[in-house]
Amino acid sequence: MTISVQTILQLRVWAIYNRSRRVLSWIIVLNIIEIAAMALLIGLTIARVERFPVVSTPAGCLFEGLAPLSAIFWTPALILEPIICILVLKKVFLDRQQRTELATFLARDSLLYFLVIFMELVGSTIVWARYPSYIDFFMPWSVALPSLLCNRLLLNMRGRFAREPEPVHSSLLIELATLRTSADSSRVLDEE
Repeated sequence: MTISVQTILQLRVWAIYNRSRRVLSWIIVLNIIEIAAMALLIGLTIARVERFPVVSTPAGCLFEGLAPLSAIFWTPALILEPIICILVLKKVFLDRQQRTELATFLARDSLLYFLVIFMELVGSTIVWARYPSYIDFFMPWSVALPSLLCNRLLLNMRGRFAREPEPVHSSLLIELATLRTSADSSRVLDEE
């Protein structure tokens, strides 16, 4: 989920930079590096697991036996997110002569996404490294927040470009009638 949301954000950056091939190339390279780093960290963590690391407790799941290295799983995203945010902010605030209304609109939503997700990623990393028994407080949010915020980004974009509803002429209106099912029809006939 996180990778798909980041891809959407990266396409927005590409749009802000007027679909520059150079920016797209750098974004693709960064995305590939992030995916490879996360896959490597997952592989290293799984290779060191001797038994199933999730223990059920009355308060929720507890992760035991995972290497401290697994706490840095979120590091690639913690590096890529600020890069994306800086690219957006640079275009909007430093290139004032090339700033468009669309770029400002995209930057506002991207900044909100970045701030919330960055705080969640930092919190997850710290809790996983220092207090792994409390990771249950962050795990649901690490899945839900990117999804919720990405939906917000997409709905705002759709609302931004949705056309105003055209007025409907009375000649185009269709009067709705009550539809009757066969059971309703037989009751009407019996009553008559």
